[in-house]
Amino acid sequence: MMNKIALIGNYPPRKCGIATFTKDLNDGFKTNGISTAVVAMNDGLNQYNYPSDVVFEIEQNDLASYINAAEFLHTNKFDAVILQHEFGIFGGQDGKHIIQLLKRLRMPVITTMHTILDNPSDNQRHVVNELARLSNKIVSISAKGVDLLSDVYGVVAEKSTHIHHGVHEIANQDVEGLKKKLGVENKQVLLSFGLLSKNKSIEVVINALTEVVKKHPDIVYIIVGATHPHVIKHEGEDYRHSLIRLVKKLGLEKNVLFINRFVSNDELFSYLKMCDIYVIPYLGEKQISSGTLIYTMGAAKPIISTPFWYAKEMLADNRGMLFDFKNSEQLSGKINLLLDDEDLRNSIAQNAFDLAKECYWPEIGIKYNELAAELINDEGVYKTEYELADESELKFEYPPIKLNHLQTMTDNTGMLQHARYSIPDRSHGYCTDDNARALLLSVMLQDDVQDVDELNRISSIYLSYIDFAWNPEKGRFRNFMSYSRDWLDEEGTEDSNGRAIWALGYAAANSNRSNFYLHSNSLFRMSFPVVKSISHPRALAYSMLGLTYYVKTHGDAEVIELLKEKAYQLYGFFAKTIDNEWLWHDEKVTYGNSRIPQALIFAGWYLKDDKLAERGLKILNWLIDKQFANDIFSPVGNDGWLTPQHKAQFDQQPLEASGMVDACLQAESYTKDEKYSSYALKAFNWFTGDNDTGEVVYDFATGGSRDGLMSGGVNMNQGAESTISWLMSLFNISLYLRETKKVSL
Repeated sequence: MMNKIALIGNYPPRKCGIATFTKDLNDGFKTNGISTAVVAMNDGLNQYNYPSDVVFEIEQNDLASYINAAEFLHTNKFDAVILQHEFGIFGGQDGKHIIQLLKRLRMPVITTMHTILDNPSDNQRHVVNELARLSNKIVSISAKGVDLLSDVYGVVAEKSTHIHHGVHEIANQDVEGLKKKLGVENKQVLLSFGLLSKNKSIEVVINALTEVVKKHPDIVYIIVGATHPHVIKHEGEDYRHSLIRLVKKLGLEKNVLFINRFVSNDELFSYLKMCDIYVIPYLGEKQISSGTLIYTMGAAKPIISTPFWYAKEMLADNRGMLFDFKNSEQLSGKINLLLDDEDLRNSIAQNAFDLAKECYWPEIGIKYNELAAELINDEGVYKTEYELADESELKFEYPPIKLNHLQTMTDNTGMLQHARYSIPDRSHGYCTDDNARALLLSVMLQDDVQDVDELNRISSIYLSYIDFAWNPEKGRFRNFMSYSRDWLDEEGTEDSNGRAIWALGYAAANSNRSNFYLHSNSLFRMSFPVVKSISHPRALAYSMLGLTYYVKTHGDAEVIELLKEKAYQLYGFFAKTIDNEWLWHDEKVTYGNSRIPQALIFAGWYLKDDKLAERGLKILNWLIDKQFANDIFSPVGNDGWLTPQHKAQFDQQPLEASGMVDACLQAESYTKDEKYSSYALKAFNWFTGDNDTGEVVYDFATGGSRDGLMSGGVNMNQGAESTISWLMSLFNISLYLRETKKVSL
């Protein structure tokens, strides 16, 4: 029986190398009469008009669509899945969302790795290890990649294999006609092709031309390709314009031609056949694949390349020439050598072509199909992890992240503080407290929300508010602003300053947009005097969280020392009470209590200081004892707070549930004791009705949260603090459940 194969990856008209690879592999299957269909990845930037080969679309940052894709593949009885993997094309940190799809599949999976890092981050290593665990075979496009999978990731030899990148059989092209149209007839042509970005190092070739034109004044260097869409989003055309300026500076206007668009395969093949030498000046060595390189080999054209891994492997044995990274002088010498020696050009081009002929796409399609056929189970299906899970874990299906109310509460100035029911209440204006929380949330969600443009828009509003809140005369962040944009204070509270530092430290550590990083980093470092002056325990905890997130990513010695100083300042507040029955540092426990133990545990973990973490755990255990009853979370109410004599049952705030979720998850991460995640889940379920009144606090219609539990029921207003507390809790609980292989969403 003929196998039915599903390919998952980017797909044209999306413009990138993975899309081209997926289409070419799909065509290679179809040429051999193999039944296929494509599950296409969308990027959150554009809507694509896909051809009929695409039968399902996954929204990159929408986790639910990955889960729906798994069900679609089952329902339509596919026999095997071939996944194209690149970290950046899937949602979640380092593309973790794809793991949720693979966990649910009941058919063999072959994963083609287009990037294999030799020095991965801890999270990248985790993602690759999960891919290897959930895939039946890992395919590397280079032999180097197979070695890396074994040496760096511990993937057993039997699980990985090497299959070449495919190449097209290129028919004869009207080279002279194209040369005439481009105005380069009777000229020698250098060519580089690909989506433009800084790591392509085109400037190295342009600089090399200054020596080449002295011997070959009629040389023309053609650079074919539009700027990469994601580069356009983040940097615009800055890189292309820098190249144009360089060409003018060197007086090479007659020797350099930019073709600023994405070209079809047929057009590319014409350019390849037209060129005399193909140049690949990539900046770094850690690349295990290059479609343009093997396409040029298939066009039987000589290649000069930097020695990135794939080039060293494919151009060995006199199949091409290599030059050192960024070495324009060395490159110019090799270009001149080849231009002067036609026999040498032809010899290395033929050697490359001899290897490329073994890699035509129909042959590559056969290799993948044979691999899939070996894996397909006679019984038809495998058990998924979710079918094998303990059904007691599958109690509640959490709602998706919904930003409707967050957007409603955000105008061009910032996030408004309060709402009447679900409508913003303009009479209370704005505050730094809420805009800092909102900035923190928006950076957390950057890999989990499909509408990237909208998330970036509101993130910039929150960051702009915090920037405007900075009062250089006072060296502090202001807090309250009226709806008419008049500041109502000059330096805010310690709490609001601490929250601003927390948000800025987190953004500077985790934002994937360079301008957001630069802006938040500047404000964060500007606020060090504020950190040093903070003395209240809760505000200390807020600022410590920002410091710890920052050093976790950047490891800055000055910030580490500041973190140590503040951590021991907070630690000291409990010196006299830590062993007492009333453990708290004050006679009254008010709000935001769980952030104190969270900060101590987090800082203790990073600083490898068990004393700090153990004190945090002891404080957290005490708060847990005071705030859980009858298997539900019953936080300290703000109508009287908690004293040695009395605990106020109401008004219970979403802020407390969110803080308890985070503190307990931090505790479990440190101790590996699952009792803490149990408490985190119970605190989260406070929002969904497991609370003292049995009423749901979350509003399923708006995506917001109501403002709390009163003795008479739910406070129906949906303010900023409440909604952000809900969304943070939902994100963090979902992330925990996904990563621990328990039910998610």
